[in-house]
Amino acid sequence: MDDEVDRPARTRGPSARAYLLILLGDYAFGQDGAAWTHTVVEALGLVGFEEKAARQALTRSESAGLLEPRRIGRRTRWHLTPAGRDSLAAARDRLFASGPESDWTGEWLLLLATVPENQRNLRHRLRTLLGWAGFGSIGPGVWLSPHPSHATEAREALASLGDAVQGTLLHARLDDPGERGRLVTQAWDVDELDRQYRAFLDRFGAARPQTPESALAELAHLLYHWRRLLLADPGLPPTLLPPHWSGEQARKLLLDRHPRWRAMARTWWAEHER
Repeated sequence: MDDEVDRPARTRGPSARAYLLILLGDYAFGQDGAAWTHTVVEALGLVGFEEKAARQALTRSESAGLLEPRRIGRRTRWHLTPAGRDSLAAARDRLFASGPESDWTGEWLLLLATVPENQRNLRHRLRTLLGWAGFGSIGPGVWLSPHPSHATEAREALASLGDAVQGTLLHARLDDPGERGRLVTQAWDVDELDRQYRAFLDRFGAARPQTPESALAELAHLLYHWRRLLLADPGLPPTLLPPHWSGEQARKLLLDRHPRWRAMARTWWAEHER
């Protein structure tokens, strides 16, 4: 499985559960919100996962409250829970959001967060949630975003982690272009992110799936890699981006490939859902 787009930010292999939710978001979410076990197992097999990993992804999604299994005769059908539907809806909104804000006012949002030293898992979860909300770290417990409107997302991230995680939000303004550039460089590796966007363009710009099976696999990879890029991309306003930024070109590629490949892949999914 090609993970060049993720390197070097990824520290472990692709997640079968992440791919599972991608597949459900594309093929089950808009239908009855459900899928047979054998459909999921075979679809994840096309992507590159063994049956054991596929079944573990289902049970872990059940444990997380995202899926509910229902026995129908000798078969099992997995249904999205209300929480699962909300999670997929939020993910789709972010995956297919419009490009960066062009009318940035110059205001920043600062988050001062404290996490107990012995709570490594909480720190990791906070980092993931804030990264998804477009924050970058400029020091221990200090997070920065060029989107003051993301204050609600920050508060929700903090609340979801319980009372052990505390945070204070501040609004700030910095008009000096040089200081702005220093903050961006400190909070995000924009050059590396641009390299990953270019790798994404090379990888998926050349892809030409010819069958429903290959379209399903390529589209799952496309969305997985795009999601990884969004986790690292704060959506900086154009004024803070370097010349020849490739992120917008990559977004246009996603919006072009997704509907065409999904139309092909849906024929495979529909046949296996009978």
